[in-house]
Amino acid sequence: MIGALVIFYLFLGGCGAGVLGATSAWSLAFHRSLDRTLSQTRAFESLMTRCYVAGFAMLCVAALCLLLDLGRPEFAYLLFTQPTTSVLSFGSYTLLASLIVGGFLVVANLFYVPFVHARARKIAEVACIVASVCLMTYTGVYVACMEAVALWNNIAIPVLFALSSASSGLSVMFIAAPFVCDWWLLDRWIAGLHRVHLAVLALELVALAAFVLAAFLSPSASESLRMLLGGEVFGGWFLVVVVGMGVLAPLSVETLMAVSGRSFKLLPVDVLCILGGLALRFCVIWSGTH
Repeated sequence: MIGALVIFYLFLGGCGAGVLGATSAWSLAFHRSLDRTLSQTRAFESLMTRCYVAGFAMLCVAALCLLLDLGRPEFAYLLFTQPTTSVLSFGSYTLLASLIVGGFLVVANLFYVPFVHARARKIAEVACIVASVCLMTYTGVYVACMEAVALWNNIAIPVLFALSSASSGLSVMFIAAPFVCDWWLLDRWIAGLHRVHLAVLALELVALAAFVLAAFLSPSASESLRMLLGGEVFGGWFLVVVVGMGVLAPLSVETLMAVSGRSFKLLPVDVLCILGGLALRFCVIWSGTH
């Protein structure tokens, strides 16, 4: 019903939207700060550009996965020339809007564009936040609206997928930071991002518990839930990779950082968080169809 290409589309679309949305929100907050230095501004703009490029690239690959899954990509234009009220049509327009706004921000930050006013960038960043939230939520709504599969028809999935997209997107930003010259000048702002990441991971853990509880209370989803939690294939992946490595490990490290007031280079943990987000979608979708 849902193949690997669609799963990659859901993950990359959500993660890419998470990167773009978080970067736009961070940019708006940073440029409101009055105590930043010129060196800090240059370091931030360099990091922001890398994040925009990474998020936009993910959306491009996500769109490619969707086109390849259609089987007849030459007819993809029908999604836009013959719109409907379906969830798929809404998702297509949301993805297109994210690509347009994300592409604009990439060009505006990667190249010197004299006619792009600072106010236009702010408007684009606000639009990017709105489109990103819609796209992150859509990746879960698309799955939850399939009533034929009891495990998917779960009210917690849209929230779970949106939070997973946000945590994965923030992890991509943390991975990009050390590759920026003078990135250490941004320690104060990056520490703020880590606090946001901590809150998102805590909410994601709650959403995971709500998803499992809702599935447990649905008799028709019992077999799929058994495969998800205790199956020979999915049980280990869900409990170890998704819950353990993808949520609990980064949550523990972020909590330690918040309590101790110290910062650590979290590259391995951030990679685990991203892999956990991808594994979450594979486990939930494939266990629902077996």
